[in-house]
Amino acid sequence: MRFTMLRCLFAAVALVAAVFGFTAHVCSDERLKLPFAVVESGQMTMGEDNQGGFDEKPAHTVHISRPFEITSRVITNAEYERFEPEHRKWRGVTRISKQDDDPAVYVSWHDAVAFCRWLGQQEGVPCRLPTEAEWEFARRSRPQLFAQDGAVVENWCLDGYGPYAAGVLTDPMGYADSPIKVTRGGPWKSSDELPHTTNRLGNVPGDRNRVVGIRVVRGHLPKPLPSKILPTRRWQREVVQSRHQWKSPVPANVPWFADPIPFAKIPSELAGGPLYTEHNHCPGVAWCPNGDLLAVWYTTVEEWGREHAIAASRLRQGRAVWDAADLFWDVPDRNDHTSTIWSDDQGRLYHFNGMAVEGGWHDLALLMRESRDNGVTWTQPRIIAPQHGFGNMPISSTFRRGDGAICLPCDAVPGANGGSILHISKDDGRSWLLPSRGRPAPQFAMGNSGARIAGIHAAVDQWTDGSIVAVGRGDAIDDRMPLSISRDGGLSWTYAPSPFPPIAGGQRAVLRRLREKVLMLVSFTAGSVFTSASGTTFTGQGMFAALSDDGGKTWPLRKLLTDGKRRTLDGHAWTDRFTMDATHAEPKGYLAATQTPDGIIHLISSGIHYRFNLAWLRLANRDP
Repeated sequence: MRFTMLRCLFAAVALVAAVFGFTAHVCSDERLKLPFAVVESGQMTMGEDNQGGFDEKPAHTVHISRPFEITSRVITNAEYERFEPEHRKWRGVTRISKQDDDPAVYVSWHDAVAFCRWLGQQEGVPCRLPTEAEWEFARRSRPQLFAQDGAVVENWCLDGYGPYAAGVLTDPMGYADSPIKVTRGGPWKSSDELPHTTNRLGNVPGDRNRVVGIRVVRGHLPKPLPSKILPTRRWQREVVQSRHQWKSPVPANVPWFADPIPFAKIPSELAGGPLYTEHNHCPGVAWCPNGDLLAVWYTTVEEWGREHAIAASRLRQGRAVWDAADLFWDVPDRNDHTSTIWSDDQGRLYHFNGMAVEGGWHDLALLMRESRDNGVTWTQPRIIAPQHGFGNMPISSTFRRGDGAICLPCDAVPGANGGSILHISKDDGRSWLLPSRGRPAPQFAMGNSGARIAGIHAAVDQWTDGSIVAVGRGDAIDDRMPLSISRDGGLSWTYAPSPFPPIAGGQRAVLRRLREKVLMLVSFTAGSVFTSASGTTFTGQGMFAALSDDGGKTWPLRKLLTDGKRRTLDGHAWTDRFTMDATHAEPKGYLAATQTPDGIIHLISSGIHYRFNLAWLRLANRDP
């Protein structure tokens, strides 16, 4: 009866129609007859303090002050395609949701909002997505309405994701300006013990994927919470914005190597979420115009899980200790698999991140953000590769071609072999080209060519003659690390064996063209012969650097990355604790590197920051 009266109240319809941006009308021949169920007003304790995840706290009292109607199931393909006929192309894309009565998936939040507006026109009464509180209240009070969803389909909510407010709330709605929208239902975290009803998920509003669909609500529009979303993070606080005048700690011709220092330091209060101490991996590092360094890496309980989040830490100019880590980026309950951060040398920072809506890293969207204030604030995330397939796992090897194009390497496959690919942007990230798309996977062998780089986790950079040089893990050629060369800007590659031993799981090399016009490769060896500064030879193990003055044709200079001092260090990830001495360097780790304008090379592994200059590397003696 209440909702029959509501449909007759033209003034109410007009008011909400103005809010939602549509003109109310009914087209009887097009009207969908959706099954709505009434949810009466009431009260609940929302969230969990004991068994739930970190973002389900605090448990708080919520009043739903008015009854509302919610569809008793998710919207089907047939129903959604009345609004958007072209959606039919998504049916069965991943062997699911093929039939008329199957849930409509591959629908973004923006698509869902537009569908609700269109439906409101047909109904003559405002329609919208449910708020997170309404979804949980309906799930608690009318659980039978959600039984058919099983573990297949999540539902978009109207809310922006953010922390719960404490106290007693009436008709709450999440933060309007959050870059993440809440989803509820469907598959859950890898931690099976978490309660079904209270678990919170999120997604980038522009994403389309196979696990999120639509429910619709008829009812009043709650007011969103204030705009403040999250507290200021450590890496955002008290950041100097003046441009730094770079000056090397020593003259360029004086060898310099600093004590290694940790950068991945997870505070105990964050270690149970959103950050974790179990696994910290895949770092990226960039310098800021103010003289700071900013490092990012993913933190998780397990690589295949859904608890991934991106941590960040800042090394402030003039300091010798990194800030404690804090949350940098997180799509809640998603596998945010690998990040990279890159400075374009013009004052702009770029952050790239893969995102899988389910556990694992086989189905990734590729996101990008930018910062122009030394990494303090970032633009809203933009999906630059929307398809949920592989090829969107960023590698910390971004570079700019001589013609100004940004080149972002990504793994091409989820396995140990199969190569890497380049995403290329000629307009500073506004649009992207993937030259390898639709081209066959090559055979990685001496003299062959193809559209991919040989080896996953490719280390890539451009030489002064315009050629692009790359090495990678796996795809070994003649039992050596594969070398790929492109002479057409990354469109095609030729393959050859490098002079270096192949690397294994838990290892990622890095390749950088230094400001001195030298190529630097840092990789790993299980045992190679090096020559000391005095001319004696020795067998060294672990991380080493090699230098090339001719664009990768020859690598005469090699150096074990140790100053000889005996230390015990924590390498994080799979490296754990290791001993560094005259013949042993870090045995494994995922590497990233940048060179600041003062000439200092900054190399980070999964947990340790190394600093040295080219003069110190040149102490490496000729390959015996």
